[in-house]
Amino acid sequence: MDSTKNRSRLAVSIEIVMFFTYAFFAVNWIAGSTLTPQIMDHFHLESFASATLISTAITVAKIIGNFAAAWFLNKLLPKKAIGLGSFLILFGSVAAILAPAYSLFVIGRFIMGFGGAIYVVYFSPMVIHYFTPEQRPTISAINGVAYNVGSIIAMLLVAPVINWLQNWKSSMTFFAAISGVLFVIWLFLGEDFPLGDNSDKELSLGGGLKQAFNWILPLTYSGLLTLYIVVLTMFPQANVTAVDSKWLSTLMAVGGVVGSILAILLNKAYKMRLPVIRWCGLGMTAVALIMFRVNIPFVSYASALALGILMFLPVTSLVQIPVELPDMTPGKIATTMGLFWAISYIIETIVYTILGKIVDNSGFDVALMVAAIFSLTFFIGSFLLPETGKPKKA
Repeated sequence: MDSTKNRSRLAVSIEIVMFFTYAFFAVNWIAGSTLTPQIMDHFHLESFASATLISTAITVAKIIGNFAAAWFLNKLLPKKAIGLGSFLILFGSVAAILAPAYSLFVIGRFIMGFGGAIYVVYFSPMVIHYFTPEQRPTISAINGVAYNVGSIIAMLLVAPVINWLQNWKSSMTFFAAISGVLFVIWLFLGEDFPLGDNSDKELSLGGGLKQAFNWILPLTYSGLLTLYIVVLTMFPQANVTAVDSKWLSTLMAVGGVVGSILAILLNKAYKMRLPVIRWCGLGMTAVALIMFRVNIPFVSYASALALGILMFLPVTSLVQIPVELPDMTPGKIATTMGLFWAISYIIETIVYTILGKIVDNSGFDVALMVAAIFSLTFFIGSFLLPETGKPKKA
């Protein structure tokens, strides 16, 4: 009994450390973005296009990191692989702070993004190993909102810390120090666990790419991901809303937390996966179309909150499907989720580039409508994915 309690405590402790490691990755990233004007001034940059190089670097880092995550996990085993992700988040943060030139600053941010990209893949193997099938949807919902929690922490802390420390390097060092503490805790807390049969071809990247499911899953998610990024980046520039876009971003983040809480509550009463994905996906597209077309403050606020809820409520169901597939192991899920994130970001990058061309040729209104329509991949995917949930017993 004591052994079971100790394992349960260890599982919760590992979950807390991993959750806040990724949340503070988000805080570090947002702090750097918030400090862009000071950083540009420090490196004597006059063209804002130079600053956008960081966005390109993080996108490339995410894709490469997601593809490489399963390989690292199989070669290093969980303790070292998760530790590597945590260390790269820390090292990239420090390297950016100490960089004597802007090119080295971008490399530091690339390393940090790479660490975050491999780290997010390791949530699923950890969930499969440490938690029971009944607990997994709750833990997955919590993990799914880690970046949003980081966004909210950043909203509350970044401005006060900048005002307190005045200097961008000191401000970023403050947040990097928290990542450093979490990395040290992992060194004492982390442990290795079995990944599954190493001879299984599905553990390899090539084997994973041959599985149709590993393409359908990211294709489904790519529409939601693209819409999320468009709302945060392109929508504020469109000047189609009467309210400050920063409040809409905040409301969407809050909606994400609410959606994740609702996902936990829903899972206790309803075990099916595809209906949640299907109807939330359809509602998400409808709400986005309203938010992009109706220029009334109340509607803008309500739409942003509803969009956050409809985006994050079904994600728990989506990521539970691979976890609940027959014979799933920590090693297999790492490959599946690595491909999931990498392919999703590749599709999002291609579509976002096309949307940029549409803005140049036809304006923001058309681009936003296309983004909303493309988000229907979430609805369409619900007809292609397998149902792994179980009907509630009478």
